[in-house]
Amino acid sequence: MNSRNWKALLLGFCIIVCGFESKSQGINFQHNLEEAIGQAKKEKKMIFVDFYTSWCAPCKVMSDEIFPKKEVGDFYNQMFVNVKIQCDDKGYGLALGKHYKVQAYPTLMFLDTAGNTVHSIAGGLDVQGFIQLGKTALDPNKNQLVLVKEWDSGNRTQAFMTKYFKTLVQSYRSDKAIYDFEKYFASLSGKQKASTNTFELMQIVKSVPFSAPFEYMEMNKVDYYKQLGKKKIDSTIAASYLWYFKNLQASGFSNKDLSDFKNKMKLFRSKKYPFYDEYAAFYQVFDSYDAQGKDDIKLYIARGNDFLTKYGLNNDAYTTSLTHVLGNLTSAKDEGAAGITWMESLLKRKKDPKYLNTYFYILWRNSRWDQALEVGQQIRDNQIKADRSTLDIDKQIKMVSEQKSKHVK
Repeated sequence: MNSRNWKALLLGFCIIVCGFESKSQGINFQHNLEEAIGQAKKEKKMIFVDFYTSWCAPCKVMSDEIFPKKEVGDFYNQMFVNVKIQCDDKGYGLALGKHYKVQAYPTLMFLDTAGNTVHSIAGGLDVQGFIQLGKTALDPNKNQLVLVKEWDSGNRTQAFMTKYFKTLVQSYRSDKAIYDFEKYFASLSGKQKASTNTFELMQIVKSVPFSAPFEYMEMNKVDYYKQLGKKKIDSTIAASYLWYFKNLQASGFSNKDLSDFKNKMKLFRSKKYPFYDEYAAFYQVFDSYDAQGKDDIKLYIARGNDFLTKYGLNNDAYTTSLTHVLGNLTSAKDEGAAGITWMESLLKRKKDPKYLNTYFYILWRNSRWDQALEVGQQIRDNQIKADRSTLDIDKQIKMVSEQKSKHVK
């Protein structure tokens, strides 16, 4: 074999080896939780589980940019047995996701060798944040399991309960937060239920309409007025109904069953709140379908225009919510340009940076590439000023730039 062939062979070998090393330097994942638990028992380790779906963008970022890092692999492979579970596989992963009450993706969960949840969060992290998450899970003085044990032991100080319920909600363990809070609420006297401290806990766990704590507050509003003021209680009740029904309607649309939404709306109407007609009109905008049951974007825009003309000044969230859904419906240049007008009207009367993300979205969905890139840069500048990561907006700006190049050609 001549020297040229040897060099080619060595080069090919190097590519294979280097490629293998590059891929293997990150986290080594298994895909069967039962097998991982068995290994964890032998090695006396905790289990880390990445609950993900095929359609989740932050999941892909974690898999492509965080899990493969050497420093991440060095830490997680040493300290944990690691498992990836796909929750939209309609089989094993779907069942596990339901068992562990996974509500958002990615959910990054840590289990003990009995399969009990020790710690968890939902959402993507950067390298250092992800490593710190693992360290917190390993710390018996900081992880969620120690908080649960302290709750079970009877700690009911306000400071602890605030921390406990915030941690559960932020970790997308709302089911447990609601269950524990409602059991606690039922044990209180009337005076304690209407206290400022209990009201604050209700806001943390997001007690919704028709739940026991919420109905108690409605029936005893005068007691709450004395402690927190009429304006605060009335606005809390109104806002709670608004987003409760919006979420209920969205769930009904996705499941093709609006019976629960309609039945609860009847109960809501019977309460005779002055804002019923306004809210019913808001939900009607989203119920814009043609005779075949398909989204009717023209009807949606017409209803949206009418609603915002009449009620748009009452709540900025009306504009952002309607605009975002219009962006989802838009599939051609300027098809949903009404949403751009809606957002520009909102930004004209209230220049709040938090509205730029929706403005950016509706612009690029309508192929307004240059405008979208300008707004994207504003968002990025604001992130830098606030000392926050620009990773997400950088990816969006890159995506819009690529879409612009593709369509200009």
